[in-house]
Amino acid sequence: MQRHGFRLLAVILVLVGFVVALTLLQPALAAPQHLPSVGPVLQGQIEAVSIDLSSSDEVVPLGQVFTYTAKVANTGSESVAAQVTSELPALPDGLALQRASISATVGSIEAVENSIVWTGELGAGDEAVVTYAAIAPSTAAADQSFATTAVLEVGGAQKEAQVRITTVARELGLWGRFVNFIAQALVLFDVTFERVGLPYAFGFAIIIFTIVVRLATFPLNMQQIKSAKGMQELQPKLKALQDKYKNDRESLAREQMALYKEHGVNPLGGCLPLIVQMPIWFALYQALVQLSHEGLLNQGFFWIPSLSGPVSNFGGSGILPGWLTSMEYGIAGTIAYLVMPVLLIVSQVYTQKIMTPPATDPQQAQMQNIMKFMPIMFGYFALNVPSGLTLYWFTSNILGVAQHYLTKTQYDKKPEAAGASVGSAPVPASTPSSGSVPATSAEGDTNTKDDRKRKSRRKR
Repeated sequence: MQRHGFRLLAVILVLVGFVVALTLLQPALAAPQHLPSVGPVLQGQIEAVSIDLSSSDEVVPLGQVFTYTAKVANTGSESVAAQVTSELPALPDGLALQRASISATVGSIEAVENSIVWTGELGAGDEAVVTYAAIAPSTAAADQSFATTAVLEVGGAQKEAQVRITTVARELGLWGRFVNFIAQALVLFDVTFERVGLPYAFGFAIIIFTIVVRLATFPLNMQQIKSAKGMQELQPKLKALQDKYKNDRESLAREQMALYKEHGVNPLGGCLPLIVQMPIWFALYQALVQLSHEGLLNQGFFWIPSLSGPVSNFGGSGILPGWLTSMEYGIAGTIAYLVMPVLLIVSQVYTQKIMTPPATDPQQAQMQNIMKFMPIMFGYFALNVPSGLTLYWFTSNILGVAQHYLTKTQYDKKPEAAGASVGSAPVPASTPSSGSVPATSAEGDTNTKDDRKRKSRRKR
């Protein structure tokens, strides 16, 4: 009995202790139930702050800048700290809207990647107007509808405002379509390289585009190499004609054209690839400027800070461009942007040297002397255009040099039999007399015909 009494007493003590513990812990456990009492206060603050989001245009042409306006107003009687975040959305075809500019009447605003973040304190009755411009890339597909959202946050509570926009195609002429086609090709290469994780995607996109252009103009470039080689081989004969007709310009021009025709050499063949590629250069320049304005060309390339820099359009102060005279990029940035123009000049000088045959005609030699200033002119242009275009020029020169050396042996090694054929005699080591080549050729042809006639008469 005594044991049972102790057990009962122990159970009672345990129960009493448990009840006491619950009583002591009750305030701590009940405290969280009173925390939501702060909620109505914050909810009252967020309800006192309104947000409205609108767009300057509901239907936006591709490539055209339009503006979002977010108005945040505090209608309450107390000051509140508010924040607005808006992320420019991706279009249904995968390309994202690009930010153009941001501003705010009250508070501070910053751009974080493709998002706009505004923070500020609004007093009773105050209003903040947040403005940010955007561009639907001209390389995107038309007739796409997308929504943009602005999120207002006050003390952890949130409100949203939304606006929907539809894109339409721009009215482009033939030249505008060509420029846009090049821009779309560059963006396609860029997106493909980014998907596979290739760094400096847009720079390599420009290089691949240059290779494609080189392949497309390959027959013309081969004709340029062939023309340069043929002109070099004809120099002794041209020198002989110049000595013979030095006082008769009309006869000299006629005989030179006859010589070109006989050997299948076009003296203007070296200019044809340049003429064909000029529209591509102009279109590529406009495409790169267009992509730069739309925020799609901000990537760097190795040491180049940005392929859209140092300028995205012509401009400057005096002879030198403004970015160079003002040193707005600092010493390191300025040197980084100067590297490509220097490389372009060096590659242009070397390309011009190996592709230009030595001239014997004084007029031709004078023209070649004038052409020696072309690399300097290209280097000056490179200071006033996006670095992406300079990268194209430089890559094109490197590919041209490589193509020249790869195809040079094809024209250097001619069969000996071909050299003995009529109309394609090899150039002699010494300069022949003015009339020796035509006389020998004519005499050989006459003797051959006479021998054939005699043989046919004998057979009869």
